[in-house]
This record gives sequence, structure tokens and C-alpha cells, in this order.
Amino acid sequence: MSDSKISALPSVSATADADMLPLVQNNGGNLATRRATMAQLRTGILADRPIHVRDFGAAGNGTTNDAPAIQAAINALKLAGGGVLQFGPRIYRIASPIVIDGVTVMLQGAGFTEGPTEANGTWLKIDQTGFTPFTFTGPMARGSIVRDIAVRQYHSTSFTASWAPTDYDYIFRVQDCLGAVDFENILLVTVNRGIWCDNSGRMSIKRLRGHVFTRGVEVDRCLDICRLEHVHFWTFGTDNGHVVTWQQNNQDALVFRRVDGVFLDDIFVLGARSTLRFSSSASGVTTKFYGSNIYADFSKYGIWIDGNDVEGRIANITTQGELYTAGGPVPVTGATGILIDSNNVRLQIGNLRVDDSESNAIRVNGSNNRLDIFAFRAENFNRLNDGSAAIHLANVSVGNPNQVYLGSPALLGNGNSGPLVNATTNGFVASAAPGGRVDRPGVMIGSLDTGISQPSAGNLALSIGGAEQMRLSAGNINLGGVAGAHALTISTPAGSVNQFTLASSIAGGTPTISATGTDANIPIQISPKNIAPVRFNSRGNLAFEVNAVATPTNFVRINGTATGAPPQITAQGTDANVALLLLGKGTGPVQAGSPLQLPPFTVATLPPAATYPRCMIFVSDGTANKRLAISDGTSWRWPDGAVVS
Repeated sequence: MSDSKISALPSVSATADADMLPLVQNNGGNLATRRATMAQLRTGILADRPIHVRDFGAAGNGTTNDAPAIQAAINALKLAGGGVLQFGPRIYRIASPIVIDGVTVMLQGAGFTEGPTEANGTWLKIDQTGFTPFTFTGPMARGSIVRDIAVRQYHSTSFTASWAPTDYDYIFRVQDCLGAVDFENILLVTVNRGIWCDNSGRMSIKRLRGHVFTRGVEVDRCLDICRLEHVHFWTFGTDNGHVVTWQQNNQDALVFRRVDGVFLDDIFVLGARSTLRFSSSASGVTTKFYGSNIYADFSKYGIWIDGNDVEGRIANITTQGELYTAGGPVPVTGATGILIDSNNVRLQIGNLRVDDSESNAIRVNGSNNRLDIFAFRAENFNRLNDGSAAIHLANVSVGNPNQVYLGSPALLGNGNSGPLVNATTNGFVASAAPGGRVDRPGVMIGSLDTGISQPSAGNLALSIGGAEQMRLSAGNINLGGVAGAHALTISTPAGSVNQFTLASSIAGGTPTISATGTDANIPIQISPKNIAPVRFNSRGNLAFEVNAVATPTNFVRINGTATGAPPQITAQGTDANVALLLLGKGTGPVQAGSPLQLPPFTVATLPPAATYPRCMIFVSDGTANKRLAISDGTSWRWPDGAVVS
């Protein structure tokens, strides 16, 4: 046959597998005719090529149910050991379920034009409920891929306040694959529920865009890392206010239940009840999740955690709880940037901004929850103007209190003077301060239960080893224990202009307590409680005590004097005449360590004897043996009893 030209060969109307067919090949620069059987051509040329849904009868006209043809193509790929199933740039109506089981396939579309309706590219049209359009199931479906395809569902266009979406099932269910099924470059337009993944680890979703109503993605029993990257949920289908309002009260964009680690990157959601929801199932909760860049726009909750023991971290997240139809910073009822409705949560956030919260930017219910936030900014919180705090911590009656640690001071704006944390809680917000060093301390925190916290609005406390040692509030400093069990209080009254100063001294000097202030003369007052005395110790024991036997109106004054004048102990008080009484204890007498000097009088200047009964004076002009005189209450008398005259 190689010597015959193709034009010279006899014509045939049909070929069988055994028939010989001519081929022209290059033979050393010369064209030559070769031969091969039809079976050989089919094996060599057609083997391993992708198959097309139209090869199995798919019409792609938007009205015919193409699901049976797609299922037939998948069944053919199953017999061939898997492969690529191509979808052309048409509209394929799916009105019955398609199951990928026991085979690994790639559902390859032709791309799509973003928009609210079917346009260029590959579109799947779904207008009936009661079934799952695509189910991947079984270990042999692992490694399957869906890419470059758009999906649209149909709902009521009677946009009223009672609008709700048609209750379609998930478009894609990945069930019990025990491994990855991936989605890449998918558009979901007015889709009620998007992708469900259960008991299938390592799923990857890249470049998922769309407009979803109830769920975008939901994952459970993912026991190996799954990834969601470049997710963008927006009003592709309609921006009608009733539709978005329904979403803000009902849609949970990304839901994670039992997930052992999930990587989230470049997530944007507009119009949702929650952008990220970490919930639970009978299998458990999400742990060790990691998010890098999250933007929750017009979302009631940026993050909603209602599963106990959830644990994870996020690098950057911005949430905005504005009502979509308000046209200004009016929050959705109950809007909160971060909401925790569970216990034992551990959440770490690098940078957090929360805008437009009805009450609290962060609300922590439950018990024993801990949030670590490096940089926190809240704008337009406490919109009800009822004193709501930027951070609300539930008071815990049973269990461990809730904790929030801020790596830098919170930046609060337009909060109607709402405090950082609510006062009615035994939880606490600890705020870091500039770190010190051993030789020049600022604030050095050495352990979990040592450092500065804000125990209530307007207060600042310092704890060491879990025990409060100092609390500062308006005008007061308590030292040496929790308020009520402290050692020292420093109180500053309103309008204070006078102060006292405690000063240490150098070697050889004397520490001092002194009064300072604007007044010219400032006394210092020491006041014991009730009837207790004031005591002064020396050498470790009591040396001097000041006491009052009744409510004082008369008192003792000790006066220092100038050079040449003796110091004075004087009686003072409200009475016109106040005696000064010196008492020994028991039978102990009153002693004088030096000669006792009596006041001098002359016979002519004697004071009234009745004023000084039993008193003794010195009479300077008395005669021999007549110098001392004693009052008997009526007259002054010499020692021999004679009246002084």
C-alpha cells in the first residue's frame, strides 16, 4: 500500500475495526502512504482524550434536563478509569441528581461572564427543588475537580418584606470521600446553598464567587486541613434591600463544625448573618483554624462561635454591622463584630476593626473564654446609647471568668462614651503597657496572672500572682490587696489644693512626712477609726499613745518655742477654762525629773483662791518660812495654816 497514492485507492462507505485505512506520513522528507486498521486509529488517536457532555446527548439549551446525559458521561468515564468531562459554553439545565461515585473526574467548564443571569461560558441552571444536583461520594471520588463553571438558581422576584429564597439543597455535596474534592473558579448566582463537605479532608476551594442566601460553604468531619482562598460573596444576582435584609438575618456564609484545621485567606462577604461561623456537630468542633485576611461587610456577626472548645487565630479582620437598607451607620439589630455563645473558646486576633455595632463590638457569653487581640479598634458602637461597652463579658457565676487580653490600648471612636468593658462582670480585660526592663522598669509582666487589668469602668488594677495589690480609681489609690481588703488608701477630694508628701532620705538623714499645697498654713491630721487611739512605736514596741476618753471638745497642745523660751504642753478646747491632768498608772506618782518651778505671785497679786483649790504657788514677798501658799478653796494659807496677808 505504501506505493499507492490515496487517490488511487478504492472508496468505501463504511469501515469496520479490521478495515485498513490509509495515512500519509513523512518518510525521510518524502510523503508516503501507510496503512492502519480502524481499531488502531481509534486506539492511537482517540485514546485518553477528554469526553464532552454533548457526546452523550446533553443539549445545553437551558430547557432540556441534561442531568441524565451528564450522568451517562460520568458512568463512561468510570468504565474508562476516570478523566475529564468537558462542558461547552452553553446553559445546561439540571433537574435530577448526578452522582460521582467510584471514579475520579474533572468537570471542566468553559469559564463564565460574571453577572446576574446566564451569559457567555458554562452555566448550570437549576429551577427545581427536592434533590442534590451533584454528589461526590466514596474514596474513589477523591481527587475530583470542578472548575470554570457558573451556577444559577431561580427564586421569587416578588421582593417584599416577607421575601425568602426557594429552599434548594446544596449544589455540590462531597460526602464520605475521605479525601479531597477541589473547586476552582466557581460562580454561584442566587444560590440558596453552595458547597457541603462531610467526612472528606483536604478539600480546596479557590476563587469562589457568588451571591448565596443561606449557606456558601459548610464543612463537617474534615479530619485533615482544608483550604478556602479568594472567596467573594456579593450582590451578583440582585441588590434588592429585602433580599439582603433576609441574608443579614439568616445567611451564614462559611460554616465549620468538626474541622481539624482550616486555612482561610482573602475572604470577603457582603450581607450575611455571619461571615465565619464556628459551630459544632456530634463529631466535635473546629480547632486550630487560621485566617489571614477577612472582611465582613454588612454582616450582623463578623465571627460567630457557638461551639464549645473552638480554637484558632486570625491575622486581620474587619467587620461592619451596618443595616444594608439604612443608607448610613445604622446597625443591624443585635449586630456585634465578634460573638461568642459558648464556653472554653480560645481565639487570637492580630488586627481587629469593628464598625457599626448596635451595642458591643465584642460580646463574650458563656464561661472560661479567652481572647487575645493585639490591635483593636471599634467605631460606632453603643448605638443605642445605653452605656454598652465596646467589650461585653458575661458575668460567670459557675466556672472560670471570661478573659480578654489586649496587646495595645484599644482605639475607641463614636461610642457615645461607652466604656471599654462592662462593669457588671467578674471577667476582665487586660491591656498591655510599654514593656520595661529590670534596671528601668516600665510595666513588666512575668506570668499569666501578673500585670495590669481594668477590673471595672474607670478603674485600673495591678495583680501579682493572681492577687490584686493595687487599684486606681477616680481620686483613690488602694494598695496592698483587693478593694475592701487592702492595706492603704490614698484619697484625693474634689478641688484638692493641699497634699502630703512622703520623702525618703540619704544616709544619716531622716525620712519625712510633710504637708504641701497652696494654703499658707497646712496642718497634718491623723485620724483613727471610731474610739481607737493613735499609737507611735519605737524599738518595735509602743512608746506613745494619743487617746480620747470621750468625744473631744478639749485637747492637749504641745508647742515648740523660740530660743530662750521653754516648750509648752497646754490645754485647749471649747470650754472657757480647761485644766491639765497628769495621771500615773495605779499607785504610780507623777514625777518630775528636774526641780518643779511654781508660778510666782506677791501677796498683793494673789489670784482668787476659789479658782485654784488645792493648788500651790510661790509668794515672792513672803517673810521667813512664808514662801509657799496653798489654796483651801476659800483662802490662800501658809504652811502653818495662817491666811496669807
